[in-house]
Amino acid sequence: MLLSIHAILLGWSAAWNSATFDEPAHLAAGVEYWRHGDFSIYSLSPPLIRLIGAAIPVLAGAKAPSPKPFASEPIVSRHWLYQNAFVYDNFDHFAEYLLLARLSLIPLSLLAAWVTYRWASLLYGPTAGLVACALYCFNPCVLAHASLMTTDAGCTATMVLAAYLWWRYCQAPSAWRFAAVCAALVAANLCKFTAVLLWPVILVMAVPMLASGGSVRLRKILAGGIGSFLVTFLAINALYGFHGTGQPMGSFDFQSSFMEHVQQKLPWHFPAPLPRDILLGMDAQKQDTQGGYPAFLFGELYRGSKWYYYPAALACKLPVSVMILGALAAATLLAGGLDRKSPGLPDELAFLEALLIFSVGVLLLSDVNIGTRYLLPAFPLAAIFISRLWARRSPPVAINPKRSTLRWVRNILLAVACIEPLLVAPRFLTYINLAAGGPSNGWRLLADSDFDWGQGLLDLRQWMDDNNVQRIWLAYYGLEDPAAYGVNYSSNPDDLDYAAVSASNLDGLANRMTINSHERIRIYIAFHNSLAKKPPVAVVGNTIFIYHRQDVLAAALEGNAP
Repeated sequence: MLLSIHAILLGWSAAWNSATFDEPAHLAAGVEYWRHGDFSIYSLSPPLIRLIGAAIPVLAGAKAPSPKPFASEPIVSRHWLYQNAFVYDNFDHFAEYLLLARLSLIPLSLLAAWVTYRWASLLYGPTAGLVACALYCFNPCVLAHASLMTTDAGCTATMVLAAYLWWRYCQAPSAWRFAAVCAALVAANLCKFTAVLLWPVILVMAVPMLASGGSVRLRKILAGGIGSFLVTFLAINALYGFHGTGQPMGSFDFQSSFMEHVQQKLPWHFPAPLPRDILLGMDAQKQDTQGGYPAFLFGELYRGSKWYYYPAALACKLPVSVMILGALAAATLLAGGLDRKSPGLPDELAFLEALLIFSVGVLLLSDVNIGTRYLLPAFPLAAIFISRLWARRSPPVAINPKRSTLRWVRNILLAVACIEPLLVAPRFLTYINLAAGGPSNGWRLLADSDFDWGQGLLDLRQWMDDNNVQRIWLAYYGLEDPAAYGVNYSSNPDDLDYAAVSASNLDGLANRMTINSHERIRIYIAFHNSLAKKPPVAVVGNTIFIYHRQDVLAAALEGNAP
């Protein structure tokens, strides 16, 4: 039932929300992979999720422009330029193809939900397994991103699967479990570079399992760890056709300071351990982020990253009930510790170590402040950790979950955690907990993929239809041409009665909006502070503010902007 509800919510969200900022590029590259087999068109992350998402659109007839005209473009911008050509080659069916791609990725989130259930069940019992599964299935961040054609949720599913399968292998090593671990590791490393976290996870998880096993088990675990690394290494190279593997590292023209530093530390003839597209993709990703992305937090615009961004963003993006449950679970652990006499102690220690590395690791690797989606791999494990409050055998702690008061409190909090995100359905990207003011206050707190990522065009079109507005001036935080969703707009104020402004643009962020097959214009509201003080006619989809034309002109004068 939980999996069915989760799938329905994701499908609803996929059908209701327009293309977000990154999705058209992912879809375009995936279709190109199938049609032309050129992974260099988008190499800032590995190709697996794009291949999965684009498979059905390809069968449905999606066209892929030739990648050759884009080969000379910089890697950091090549996929954006290719996306533009793809969209206009498929303009009449783009929205349909994107929906098919989104629906194709929903099974990956169902897989993550099942692993969450299974892992919690084995650790704490079947009731805890259902609780963990519910916390995952109704997590607003998961619901927001598992319905999109992006790499975050798919990477989360494969990473948690790989960690779980390795945990099971360490419990009872066998040939088929080794094969399953290798397959999951290969899949995770072909989803996103973040999957590199799995290697310290595997190393650390093995320690308590090694300590509790005999010499035979010890040898099998060590062999499994080394063997899985070698198999993954060879498989990734093979899937790229070993293209560029072994090429001298000194021959690469790296652009990022990080990769240049690595290159300088190695001999010129040192053989490249990975395919050319992967190394250049890593370099392009580092180059893309080393200058720092524009970010927004609590009304402040800045560039780069702040150490408190993710804790602050999570305090807004997670239900308060979930945070309280997490605090209670931590309290039970700190108050009573772990039962050293329990035969399941190594299993729980290994899990807790995985949770710690996933949580800390993604924070260290995420050097940009553009969304809590980078923390998604930690959410399934956090749900499992909270489920220990429903453990079959209550831990020997001062806070005993069997006591009537705590039992009622935890169950009420769980119910609230599952119900509250539904209040914004199907606009899960705009979820802000009630303590932070709810979605109506979200634009003042967060932006980009944590609130307004360009997903509100269908809501805007519905408002225009309902109010008989034929054409509207639009400042929209997305790359996609709004006409693909039936929005009749102008990029200039002209003499139109209404203006529509995306929340992220109202916060002062800038972007380049596509307005035809060969032109993008820079969208920046120089007078955004003045405009934000004007009362909107309406707010559609929680993210697009509708203003009368005279209010926009007045705000421009007040802000001394043209």
